[in-house]
Amino acid sequence: MLTRSGLGAVITALILTTLGLWWNYEELVIAAIGVALVVLMAIVVARRPLRATVERRVRTIRVPRGDPVRVAYRIRNDTSHRSGRATLIDRCDGQDVEIEIDPVAAGDISEVLSTLPTRRRGVFELGPLDIAKIDPFHLAAGRWRQAEDHAALVTVHPKVYEMVGPQGSSRVVENESIVRRAAADPMSGFVSMREYVAGDDPRMIHWPTTARTGTLMVREHVEVRRPEFTIVVDAVSTVASEEDFEEMVDVAATLAVHALRAGLDVVVRTTNREHAGRPTPLDSEADVLDLLTPIRQAGDEPLAVGALFAQGFDHTSVLLVTGPDGPSTRLAASDQMVTIRVGDGARSGAGVAVAAQDAPDFVNRWRSWS
Repeated sequence: MLTRSGLGAVITALILTTLGLWWNYEELVIAAIGVALVVLMAIVVARRPLRATVERRVRTIRVPRGDPVRVAYRIRNDTSHRSGRATLIDRCDGQDVEIEIDPVAAGDISEVLSTLPTRRRGVFELGPLDIAKIDPFHLAAGRWRQAEDHAALVTVHPKVYEMVGPQGSSRVVENESIVRRAAADPMSGFVSMREYVAGDDPRMIHWPTTARTGTLMVREHVEVRRPEFTIVVDAVSTVASEEDFEEMVDVAATLAVHALRAGLDVVVRTTNREHAGRPTPLDSEADVLDLLTPIRQAGDEPLAVGALFAQGFDHTSVLLVTGPDGPSTRLAASDQMVTIRVGDGARSGAGVAVAAQDAPDFVNRWRSWS
């Protein structure tokens, strides 16, 4: 394929040939033939395969969304001649990256490090890997596909952001879980009565004892089970764009991982019927990331939020992560659920605890809210 310079050289040769014949000027025709020969030689050089083989080695097979995939390209020249300069063209999730490689001496091996960008979650196959060459005069370029022995797969999982420690947001989440279960869960064990202290939840006041003693008295409980925390991702396509949905999943992953580190049992659900999550607590941070990686927005017949809690809410605290136009559905009892809006143009409203433009903005606002 001719470059712009090569195309200009061909046009120049045609003009010189036309003028030389028109004016009967042999020197112009000879010059045109010379230019044509140079262009022809450039095409031959550019189309000649690289005297080396290229092998891709992926150094990071799991990366958070937005972080680059680190890749090493090993160039081996098994010929008796020095290889020329070339450009490697690799891709991840449809995004091309060009990597310049220098000539490699005969019988030598060279390694070039590079990175491939990531913009959304999923399991992606890298490549195909192309090699492009251009002649020394930049008149012609050649490009061909490098044969690969096996597919290189990369898992791009949600990005988890650092949140405040147990004295902050996780303490809010944990306390809310404990209060609800102590108030309505038969598995929560009553221990004793004590006087009310500023900061105690009013729902724990025992009014019969308070009336009898004339002093506010609260019940103390001991949790038989660990508090449970349920995160629901509103996967309905009408509540958020594709870009905002990626930020929503990052927020859900951040909350789930942070709650796990705080010692809570974490359940992750979605309103996508094909990837509704599981009703039992997740065991590790890797389980959270693996569950959220393949989730996509639901089109027809999404699940209602209430359908995810057929067994009731007494055993869990519910946090719904939705888009700027959500939530798609609401619970009958609004106090059973905390709603977070994430996305461009997200605004606070009735029942919305936090509204953030993206995941980093959410982390900052959550700290202030908690």
